[in-house]
Amino acid sequence: MTKTKLLAACAAILAITWLLLMLTRATAPAAHWAQKLEAAERTQACLAAVRQLKEDRGVPISAVNDINHTGVIGQDYSLITTTLGNLEAKRTSTNPNMAAMVVDMFCELGLEPGDKVAVNCSGSFPALNLAVLCAIEVMELDPLLMTSFGSSTHGANDPELTYLDMEYALYQQGLLGIRSDCFSIGGLEDVGGDMNPAVVQTIVDRLTGCGYPFYYEADLLDNIHRRFELYQDYGDIRCFINVGGNDVSFGNSKIIVYSDGGILTALPENDHSTGLVQLFLAENTPVIHLLNVKSLATAYGLPIDPSPMPLPGEGGVYFQYTYHKAVAWGGLALTALICGLGWNSLRTPEPRWRGRGRPKSRRNGPPTDTREKI
Repeated sequence: MTKTKLLAACAAILAITWLLLMLTRATAPAAHWAQKLEAAERTQACLAAVRQLKEDRGVPISAVNDINHTGVIGQDYSLITTTLGNLEAKRTSTNPNMAAMVVDMFCELGLEPGDKVAVNCSGSFPALNLAVLCAIEVMELDPLLMTSFGSSTHGANDPELTYLDMEYALYQQGLLGIRSDCFSIGGLEDVGGDMNPAVVQTIVDRLTGCGYPFYYEADLLDNIHRRFELYQDYGDIRCFINVGGNDVSFGNSKIIVYSDGGILTALPENDHSTGLVQLFLAENTPVIHLLNVKSLATAYGLPIDPSPMPLPGEGGVYFQYTYHKAVAWGGLALTALICGLGWNSLRTPEPRWRGRGRPKSRRNGPPTDTREKI
């Protein structure tokens, strides 16, 4: 057997083993399945209430942009719109099973009931904000929440119904047991430099009337450090959760903003910016970064831009594959056996002949005496 044939035989056995493993694998509930489902069901109830709230207040729901009629997809542009957003990402975030993804991240970090977490949200992903709050409640964590009402396109950018208006209504209805501890404007440098001042003031007055403390710091760097101190004063923060792209989250960084996100445990070497994400990572506090939603959905087995909307309990985040170990070990054992036998045959030396060349074969029959007969 040549080396090529030996390698081909081993590769064929491994390929057949892999195929058998795929054909015989089974699904089983993933860890913390019950908590994931409960968080998703709570999120679904919140989204249904927001949709009803919008209808009751006469805030239009776009049949073109909000194809699943969720009520949390905002306008193409408004007077509190901050930046351009991706419509597919916004619709992807409205899947209630995003809450199960957040629970999965909490469990991966080993968070336990009573652990303190710091949360910073913007109005850009209202459904994802609600998913985080529902996951926090299910996991019985202790959050300090700071939220800005500015939003990118297709987020909660309706001036008459910002994310904080939604959150307040849900809290009043008992669908949420926690709410933001204070709020800021958001937008350019977190002070609404790119928004209509009169509209901003109207919203600030309305939210303070709902009992939300207003947080304002004109200088962005001072804003970031002051917020960080507030979080630190809250106690032993086990995790920082960032939802959206508020300026205080990243400072002027262009690195973390475009990362795939999810769980971050180390600061990129070439990122020297100052934002909440960087400050927490510098203190070895893990960060859950929720911004690039389509990458996160793919990583956790959730569909991108789904229609119709999946029900709670649907998606790869709830399940794990189990494989037949006997098939795997059998394939490996057979491959090892073939390799061993083939290698031995390759190492067996061919017989060597003494003298020059191999002896010529004789003709059939008795030997012929060529000497002259006397």
